[in-house]
Amino acid sequence: MAFMYRDSFTEPGWVRALRWLAASFPVGRFFGVRVRMLWIAAILLPLILLRNVEGLPFVEGLTYIALTMLALFTVIWTHEMGHIVAGRRYGIQTPLITLSPMGGVAHMSAGAPSPRKEMIIALAGPAVHLIWLVPVVPLALLLEYGDLRPGTWLTDPGVDLVDTLLYINLALLAFNLLPFFPMDGGRVLRGFLATKMHPNAATMRATKIGMVGGWLFIVVGIAGVFGIIFSENLWGWILVAIGVSNLMACKQERVAAQYSAGPYATSEPRQPWESDPDAWKSAAAEPDEDTGRRAEKRAAKEARRLEREAEAREALDAEVDRVLDRVNEVGLDGLTAKERKILDRAAKRRRGE
Repeated sequence: MAFMYRDSFTEPGWVRALRWLAASFPVGRFFGVRVRMLWIAAILLPLILLRNVEGLPFVEGLTYIALTMLALFTVIWTHEMGHIVAGRRYGIQTPLITLSPMGGVAHMSAGAPSPRKEMIIALAGPAVHLIWLVPVVPLALLLEYGDLRPGTWLTDPGVDLVDTLLYINLALLAFNLLPFFPMDGGRVLRGFLATKMHPNAATMRATKIGMVGGWLFIVVGIAGVFGIIFSENLWGWILVAIGVSNLMACKQERVAAQYSAGPYATSEPRQPWESDPDAWKSAAAEPDEDTGRRAEKRAAKEARRLEREAEAREALDAEVDRVLDRVNEVGLDGLTAKERKILDRAAKRRRGE
């Protein structure tokens, strides 16, 4: 293991604070992917949930908090595994998942190979929530509160768990499909736009919408902090953090778009930016809605030009043959001015002029 020494006495306080906030601990290794959780997630969630267990016996309150945390992070983990499974289909390996108060992050080793594949990988996460809802919705409809209550408990942890799974999956499905980059819906939007225009132009448009969404999260989160929206202001702080994180991700992606050929690991043949990474700057104003048709027209035009040149060469060769026959009859001095020009043209063509 390699270590990097940092002088904590000269390091700014906010940098140390950020590093502590990013501290994590290992949860385990599942299907070849390591899972870690931020300490702040393990601390914040119980604090938020304490409000829901006021007045309950200690064991019941502890059970409720434990089952809610287990349900939340299990659903988040399966969401990220959806991305990972889709990525593996295209040869993208993912060594690590990080669980945080703002959700999860699958640390993929490479970007999507193409816009279409980015859309598939992005949609694979929300699709997992649909799989969850297949058994959860019928259970939520069939079970009544108290059906799974153990003994003399005041609460029904089984029904609470089903209701929690239903709420979490519906909320995460809707939230992740919002078209705000870098969320799944924003990546789907970028992939769709990249099928119509240069990928970097698509990134610029998708991140612009993502930045609007980031500011929207911040405004709603601040309203939640002051109790205008949420009953628990910690949810407001989390939404503010998501908004700030999204703004930073959008800014980073916009910088990358200005200095790279595109976000895709191996781009499919695209014109004209295959040979010119900066072509998106002129293409960004209007989407190229039919690149393939334009390429076909250019190829047909080039073919017609080559055909005309071949016909001109054949006509010139026939003229030269006729003039040479005349030379045999009357000699060079007997050629007309027009016939001499034909020989001059043939000589220039041979020299490549």
